[in-house]
Amino acid sequence: MYFEELKKKLEIEIGQKLFRHSIGTMEEAEKLASVYGCDMSKAKIAGLLHDCGKGTCKDNLKHAKKSAEIARLKFGVKDKDIINAIMYHTTGRVNMTLLGKIIFIADKIEPNRHYEGVEEIRKEAYTNIDAAIIKSLESTIEYVKNRNMVLDMESVNTLNYLKEGK
Repeated sequence: MYFEELKKKLEIEIGQKLFRHSIGTMEEAEKLASVYGCDMSKAKIAGLLHDCGKGTCKDNLKHAKKSAEIARLKFGVKDKDIINAIMYHTTGRVNMTLLGKIIFIADKIEPNRHYEGVEEIRKEAYTNIDAAIIKSLESTIEYVKNRNMVLDMESVNTLNYLKEGK
């Protein structure tokens, strides 16, 4: 499926608000891929499709896995690196690929995101992607704890892994 066809199909599937976020994430991922020497085509596809299953998944913690499944089955994505980047874009994971890191942070810093500390994370993302991910995870974990929400331990594992400098 050609890229423009992917965009058209996705827009119909997910609605304007989520589509706008997906385009923002895709554009941010493309810029980051350019800076870090990652495959820009893969970054664009993963950024565009990272939330393609969000509308069909009631559990926000599970939407990334649902999105990876839909990207594979409905949008025909066969590349494992793209699928994994989509699957772990909310929590990160130990030993993420560069593409995984780019999609993780692009989702958190795309231009439609507005939260305390986002500007600092945006700047960091273009100079030290691991440090940006650490800041993002620390912020997310704090947010989740303060609201007594369910914390996915994959995020904690990812944070600890990156802090150890692996």
